[in-house]
Amino acid sequence: MPPTLFYGTAIFGTPTIPSFTQAENVSKMLSEVHSLGITELDTAARYPPDNIGASERLLGITNAGSNGFSISTKVLIAGTSGDGSLSKDDIRASVANSLKTLGVDKIGILYAHAPDTTTPLEEQAEAFNEQFEKGYCEKIGVSNFPPAMLEKFLSICEERNYVKPSIYQGEYNLVRRDAEDSLFPLLRKHDIRFVAFSPLGGGFLTGKFTAGNAEGTRFGSPLGQRHRGVYDRPDFHKTVNELKRIIEPLGISPTGAALRWLAYHSELGEKDGIILGASKIEQLQQNVKDIKQGPLPESVVEAIRAIQGATDA
Repeated sequence: MPPTLFYGTAIFGTPTIPSFTQAENVSKMLSEVHSLGITELDTAARYPPDNIGASERLLGITNAGSNGFSISTKVLIAGTSGDGSLSKDDIRASVANSLKTLGVDKIGILYAHAPDTTTPLEEQAEAFNEQFEKGYCEKIGVSNFPPAMLEKFLSICEERNYVKPSIYQGEYNLVRRDAEDSLFPLLRKHDIRFVAFSPLGGGFLTGKFTAGNAEGTRFGSPLGQRHRGVYDRPDFHKTVNELKRIIEPLGISPTGAALRWLAYHSELGEKDGIILGASKIEQLQQNVKDIKQGPLPESVVEAIRAIQGATDA
């Protein structure tokens, strides 16, 4: 079985995507999402960054939490850094607002969106435990925490008998594999699930950007600079080009290869998750269809190992 599929709603309310600023269109999209068997939604108090809070508002207006979905969200952060966002008062205020805005009694997974290096970890752990004990969330999670910080957070929870984070959300895909060595051993030791965002690297693994076409990818959006900084590397482009050369004769698309590798050949297991963030229902349908095709041919898996081994050398 592949990992659990989540639908990422970070684009809901984005001014540059007019169709997703209207509740009627969001409702139609969610209906299609549910028809594909996806019942987990991922959002954040900060989403979308260029219209903060609109994603949660639209999910509340469309009654997503009452229509067969579990909604996970993240504590509000002021910018790309989480510093100063995880004090006890900030967490209380963010959770209260998310519950009200989403129109739910309980959040699925309540995440720390990013590390807060200014608030003591002891205070953060106590605050998240408080929200869990009050029944405001099913589970606690963290996102983007460095392994050393997570390990200290877990130790505090164990020492004080607080609920421990049981989910880690992070970037992970065919070319972004840093977590395999630095993070996964710690997660497995503590039985923490990993939920992967950017399974296609913001569109990089579709092959379009490498071929010189950024249309339909994050690289062509206002947030594209961040993705260029992460993915616009010679070794990553080489991996995509070599992969395309191998899979094209087999009738496998770069997108399909990337998703199937992540679902069946990566470090993810059945208890983990993948966030799909397609902006069009046709894209999401194809993504789900690709994953349902099952594992890649062994020849492709071996070729990926060889390509990345040569790139790392």
